[in-house]
Amino acid sequence: MTGRTSSAAGTVDLGEVRRRYLEHLLAPDARGAWDAIATALDGGARAEQVYLDVLTPAMVEIGQLWETARIGVAQEHLATQITQTVLARLAPSLEDAAAAFAGGRRRRAIVAGTPGELHGIGARMVADFLEASGWDVLLLGPDTPVGEIVALAARREPDVVALSTSLSFNLLAAGHVFARLRELDAPPLLIAGGRAYEGHGDRALLAGADVFAADPEALLRELALRLH
Repeated sequence: MTGRTSSAAGTVDLGEVRRRYLEHLLAPDARGAWDAIATALDGGARAEQVYLDVLTPAMVEIGQLWETARIGVAQEHLATQITQTVLARLAPSLEDAAAAFAGGRRRRAIVAGTPGELHGIGARMVADFLEASGWDVLLLGPDTPVGEIVALAARREPDVVALSTSLSFNLLAAGHVFARLRELDAPPLLIAGGRAYEGHGDRALLAGADVFAADPEALLRELALRLH
């Protein structure tokens, strides 16, 4: 994924912010990583832009470096932990990106990593965007067993279950989760996202999802169209 530099960021070059952020992840330098983000925010970048155009592509690159053995497991884990900390500090600054849901019944979502997935950054970003938009979110950690996801959905009856899949060999597991959720008496809207789909929505539909969302902003747009 290549980042975007939105005009709404004012004079901030988000491509340069992303380059600096990635540099600090690889150092690793947690303080420098946050300083790069804070400087972008001070310069007029919105929190959701930082999520989509800095953190997401930076972590995609970290994943690619790990998959091609250019960095080790420890370095990849350090980058993930730094980004988790940045997300925790950034989440309160998210603007309401889904005014269509304001004032109505608070909707509920379950957000999870596909069984077998060991990283939860993508799911965490989705959860943050939904919470900032007024949703009640039940965020499950990575590698949640399929039976636990289905049991929670049966008990809490969410409007949506969003499943994040980063690695292609976990797509079969994603399909298994979606199939089990469809067997519920009141199946939720099933959302697929993550790098494993390589931007191809048809793969998500073949896996059994109702909707493919390339990023959290796209998810909010889809939900605004499908849920009233």
